[in-house]
Amino acid sequence: MLSPNIPHLAGRDAALHTLGFSLAEAAWLTLVCLHAGVFTRSQFCRFHNCRENAAHRFVRRLVDGRFAREHPLPDSRHRFTRVYGRALYDALDIEVPRHRRSATSVILFRRLLSLDYVLDNPNSPWLATEREKVTYFTGRGIEANLLPQRLYGGAIHTRRYFALKLPIAGGNHSVTFVYADPGRETQRELQRWANAHRTLWSRLRATGTAVHLAVVTRTVTAQRDYSRSLGTWLTRPEGDAPLAVGESATPTFIEAALLDGDSHGVAKMRTSGAANRIGKRVDQADAPKAIIDSFSTHHSRHLAPKGRGGPPSLVRVSGPR
Repeated sequence: MLSPNIPHLAGRDAALHTLGFSLAEAAWLTLVCLHAGVFTRSQFCRFHNCRENAAHRFVRRLVDGRFAREHPLPDSRHRFTRVYGRALYDALDIEVPRHRRSATSVILFRRLLSLDYVLDNPNSPWLATEREKVTYFTGRGIEANLLPQRLYGGAIHTRRYFALKLPIAGGNHSVTFVYADPGRETQRELQRWANAHRTLWSRLRATGTAVHLAVVTRTVTAQRDYSRSLGTWLTRPEGDAPLAVGESATPTFIEAALLDGDSHGVAKMRTSGAANRIGKRVDQADAPKAIIDSFSTHHSRHLAPKGRGGPPSLVRVSGPR
């Protein structure tokens, strides 16, 4: 394996090199510890362009050294490795290393999908820790109280920013927010997550920073569904023209008829261009009107539910930039 030059590691991998890992192994483990805490052999092989036996040897070394354990991946023919060795996280100075812990299947797939996207875009300016994310946004003049956050109870209350720990890449002119869908049957979690980010996205755009949203899924069906939904999240979706003069008096009547199920009332107004557009908006009422500049959707074939996978690659569909 060749040692990859990954900018956002910023030399952190050297700390693991001193623990006896090769430069390539240290860089890989740093990526995993920072972004997921888990990985599959397929991810290892794809990133290093190596064969399965190389991944097997590496995983056995981690397990034998009590740095990691390997487990069956739920709803899949694959296995995954959980990197829990505290010495690794301490050497990397990762605060509150939640990635060390075991996780539910939802959190597990969210982490693996997130790692997939980072591995596919290793040269992006990733903000790998909570501290880096907060520092980046406050450094751009955005108050910390406007960042997505969650207050955890207990004897001592703890405030966590960006609690889902999804990847964010912050550049000088654009920011990429990654959302990983672990296999939800609805998009409500995405909607709640986006609502928590709306103020931040709006502030970023006000400073001239473009907001890009990348969604990673386990199936191509989910990828298509997200592509359709995200198309309505753009600042001015194509075909969503403002109401014409004279139409301003009709929306209240139309929206009330639609929401009340008054098919007779709707039928009387269906010849109106405003009715059609408002009907479309009401149909999409559950979708947050998040302000983004562009989006892309991806599905990780090797993380698909059993029997629905394919070659281990990340397939991309993009929206306007």
